[in-house]
Amino acid sequence: MFRLLLSLSLVLSSTLFAQQKSFNSLVAVVNGQAITESEVKEVTNATRNIIMLSLPEGPERQERLKSLRKNALDSLIERELILSEFIKMGGIIKDEIIDQDVQRIIDDEPFNGDRNKFLAQVKKAGTTMKRYKDQRRKILSVEIMKSRQAKSISVVTPQKMQETYNKNKDRFRNESFARIKTITIRKNPEDPTITPEDRRKLVNSIREKIENGEDFSELAKTHSEDSVAEEGGDRGVLSENSIELRRDLKAAAFSLKSNEVSEVLEDKYAFYLIKAEDKKLGSVKPLTDKTVKEDINNLALLDLRRSAYDRWMTKLKKTASIRRFDSEGKLITKSTD
Repeated sequence: MFRLLLSLSLVLSSTLFAQQKSFNSLVAVVNGQAITESEVKEVTNATRNIIMLSLPEGPERQERLKSLRKNALDSLIERELILSEFIKMGGIIKDEIIDQDVQRIIDDEPFNGDRNKFLAQVKKAGTTMKRYKDQRRKILSVEIMKSRQAKSISVVTPQKMQETYNKNKDRFRNESFARIKTITIRKNPEDPTITPEDRRKLVNSIREKIENGEDFSELAKTHSEDSVAEEGGDRGVLSENSIELRRDLKAAAFSLKSNEVSEVLEDKYAFYLIKAEDKKLGSVKPLTDKTVKEDINNLALLDLRRSAYDRWMTKLKKTASIRRFDSEGKLITKSTD
């Protein structure tokens, strides 16, 4: 059974590379195992770069970065708790299993079997083959333990099925329909003196006029810059599965209540306002529907396994030694989370 779980974990494991450590200040110690600031950076690096590029300097960016770091540290602490349990139960991953795992990574994209290319990437990442294999060993060990926990929950009671269906029944409707209207304001019009910020102000002013009772269709005729502007932005009665409207705009449209207007939406090219009129929700599919029943069973299992995992983590934290440190190395929490 244990070896079977080892094999399953090979499929589940990821192909993360360690990033070069800029410094190694201690941030936590879990059951005697240290977690460093550089490990937190390894986990958060990619998402941190996205936040830095997508959000301007200010409170929102700082709050997102703070939350990202906290979640990463919490995840690393949980990893060490799980590894402690793996060791307690006598879990061992033999070197040949790690070698097979690494070879699978080399055989897959982007290396396509080129070991030299793989080794060059390991070196570029500022790590060594030994450290990389140690990281893979940890990943596989954690996946084994998570897999054991998940497999311990395999049966959903009829009561749980019904509860899950009641919470999620809106996800299992037949097609809904609505008359969709749009206002599109291009970010870069032909006039070079007009900036995207000018266009943002314009679309916000249009949104404010609609809130104050002005007619959406008349404003579309005056300001909109899409193919249905002359028709007052009217795109006709569309279904949720219609291909006549871009997927993201369609999703926004069908999230609205009947006759409700969206907040200002934007992409790389334009700002948008959407209105859904005469919305008619599709009928809810019954739990006896084969596809619905299968999906609900999967959702219920996921919820049960998540709850079981949370209980497991709570239990591990109660008996663990967990110490956290601030940026100056001072102890801020001790023993339990």
